[in-house]
Amino acid sequence: MSFTVVLDRYLNESVTEYGAILDLELRTTDHKYQNEFNELLQNDNKDALLAKLVDSAKVFLKNMGDNAFEPTANLYINTIDSLTSEMDVDVLGPIESAVKNLGVEQYIASKSNVKPTSVISVLSNVFNFVPETSRLRVLILQQIVDLASRNYLQSLLSPTIAKNFLCWILKVEDADTEDVRKLANQIFAEIYTFNQTEALTFYSNLLQNENLESAFNAEDRENFVLKALSAKKYFAIKDAGFSSKLNDPALAQLLVLVQTANLKEFNTFISTSEGKSLSVKLDLDTLSLRVKCTAIPKILETLSEESGKHAFGYEEIAKEICVSGAEVEEILIECIQQGFITGRLSQPEEILYLNRVNSAYATNAPLTAEEWQKAGKYLQKWSVTIDGLQSLIKNLISKNGKRMLPPEAIQIFHQQKQEMKEQMQKERERRQEQDKQENIELEHKGGESQTATAEEVSVA
Repeated sequence: MSFTVVLDRYLNESVTEYGAILDLELRTTDHKYQNEFNELLQNDNKDALLAKLVDSAKVFLKNMGDNAFEPTANLYINTIDSLTSEMDVDVLGPIESAVKNLGVEQYIASKSNVKPTSVISVLSNVFNFVPETSRLRVLILQQIVDLASRNYLQSLLSPTIAKNFLCWILKVEDADTEDVRKLANQIFAEIYTFNQTEALTFYSNLLQNENLESAFNAEDRENFVLKALSAKKYFAIKDAGFSSKLNDPALAQLLVLVQTANLKEFNTFISTSEGKSLSVKLDLDTLSLRVKCTAIPKILETLSEESGKHAFGYEEIAKEICVSGAEVEEILIECIQQGFITGRLSQPEEILYLNRVNSAYATNAPLTAEEWQKAGKYLQKWSVTIDGLQSLIKNLISKNGKRMLPPEAIQIFHQQKQEMKEQMQKERERRQEQDKQENIELEHKGGESQTATAEEVSVA
């Protein structure tokens, strides 16, 4: 088993060490690789040496164990980099050959003993070694994703790749848009299997980016919409004009109704032949529940403003969303779990005690003039509050350090705190005195015992 530490060293030392490792791992006779590499070095035949080094990467997966693989591969990259620097040639060509030799096809064909995580680690090092603008980075990412997918390691794609993919791709010069599209779709599909919200956020960011938007077609967008509408946790598609980019008119209309939480028109639409045709792609019953949940916050907000109350009976809510009273509780529980509203349900009373409505989170419908007016009133109240705080701060500053009594509530708190502290101190002293008394009694009893024993000895 070999251990390799990659250092910034002379080319001759790196080549010699690399050849010795190959001889050890491949169990060659007469130091085959080491002698070949040294002979080429002595003859200054660097072209042939480079060709030999590049070709040697083919044995990594097939012949090496997991412990030797990663350090040897890192030494190999360092050696290739040193050699191409001396030759003044582009290092990316040999590196690309190495990447292809470490890909998923070679990994499967070689039946390698190397762990897939070790291969991914090496490919990650190569990815960081390659310039940010190189198209080779797309190929490396593809190999990493393929390896993770084939070996059930999808969790390795998150959060690093999912979070940085967009930034990485935008820096690549002249990247093939079709390669980027296929890679993005694959990453999206793999992450969706274990984290739907993260996958949808990842893909949504790609579709909204003006530099990458053209790389995706209508089919990609429709697949994204279907995934978003089918997700366990509600995912809001923020782009109000997204429906216009879909080829399927029925799906486009459905998306608008979901975005605006238009419950009445949604129920009408899914009862039509056009709406029913989407049942092949979507669970319309589950989606109907979702739309009711997104409609409820605005309904409750309106009822609360009109009546001034924060407790609503199940029957009252059922009437507003056109469902039976028995269905309401399930819908309200879903609303609370999704974060659309905050409140408490009383099953015996069949009442919702509402604390807060998160209507802005639940729907993408544009604000009406009335809602803008309401928002303006809230902001005006907040402005008045801020002005009051600023006035208070100015008054405190103007006192020029004069001592002011804190508010009564704070005075009471500190008084109670001090009383508690004194009480605890008294209790501590009482216990110490009690312990001291017990020790004295024990010592006294011990002395009596010793006296009795001495008297017994004397009598004997």
